[in-house]
Amino acid sequence: MPVRVTGLSCPSCGGVLEVEAGARVVTCPYCTKTLLATARAGVRRFAVEPGVDGAAAHEQVRRWLGSGWNKHGDLPRRAELAETFLCFLPFFRVEADVVGAALGTEKRRRTVGSGKNRRTETYEVDVERTTETSAEATFPALNVAEWGVEQVILHGDHLVPFDAEALERRGMVFPPTRSEAAAFQAALAEFRQQNDPGKGLERVRFRFLETVRERLTVVYYPLWLVRYHFRGRAYQVLVDAEDGTLAFGKAPGNALYRAVVLVAAEAALCFAGSMLLHHAGDAAGALAVVGAVGALLLAWAWKRFRYGGVVEEGSGIRRRPARLGRLLGGLAKGDLAAMRRGG
Repeated sequence: MPVRVTGLSCPSCGGVLEVEAGARVVTCPYCTKTLLATARAGVRRFAVEPGVDGAAAHEQVRRWLGSGWNKHGDLPRRAELAETFLCFLPFFRVEADVVGAALGTEKRRRTVGSGKNRRTETYEVDVERTTETSAEATFPALNVAEWGVEQVILHGDHLVPFDAEALERRGMVFPPTRSEAAAFQAALAEFRQQNDPGKGLERVRFRFLETVRERLTVVYYPLWLVRYHFRGRAYQVLVDAEDGTLAFGKAPGNALYRAVVLVAAEAALCFAGSMLLHHAGDAAGALAVVGAVGALLLAWAWKRFRYGGVVEEGSGIRRRPARLGRLLGGLAKGDLAAMRRGG
């Protein structure tokens, strides 16, 4: 039997390749690209060892369904747990050291004069800034619209070498659908943008900024997927299989809670406004305070009333930085093309 090399990836679509030892020309089975095999090492691949079983995942889901007033009150009694299975989702982990220096001018202000001649003037001073820091980022290697888990915490997790056959015997293994090369370059560009020593300078005369010791790793993270049915509709919850916490859960909201929050916010605003206007001497200032506080309070209450029909919670939900979010959004457009090609 010929010896086959595993753990390699296609630089175009990120699909996992198996190459026969000694072969020089390889065709990717996902995007049909013709590739030249060289001696360059492939991307490192690891998996996180699961630490909890399916029974513990069920118990976590039951506790979550019965907690909080924002979820439907009948969930603990009428939610019927359905299929449960272990899945391994791929995440890109990019690490690099950012080094750089910048020479330029910084704008400052000072007060000069005294009495009626006292004034504030702006001037510029020459400054030198340097940066030397380590940066890292972990983000999904596939479209997470269906899963909802946008982040995982890898610190302290037990990593083992990636073995596709061993993982497939334990659960479902999903391959990356985003381009490894594009994701790697997007993360490095974000590192440089965040740690630019010339940021904030009025004028930049010289700038040097590079990333060194760059590392890209694909980590397959274990998650228990638990589906349940409630009033004829299907929902799903993902439990972190490493520590047993809730990674992402979706549940119907509590209509009474939404209405109470909105009405209580309006009542609190009316009460506070009437008391403030009654005791305040400056009516104009009091109205300004009431208006500002009321706008914030009503915005908070309206958000919970408007979007409280479906509750989404979990440690895997995050708000990505605008720049990285746009980059990942651009990569997501390639996911559909990869799926049409069979990737």
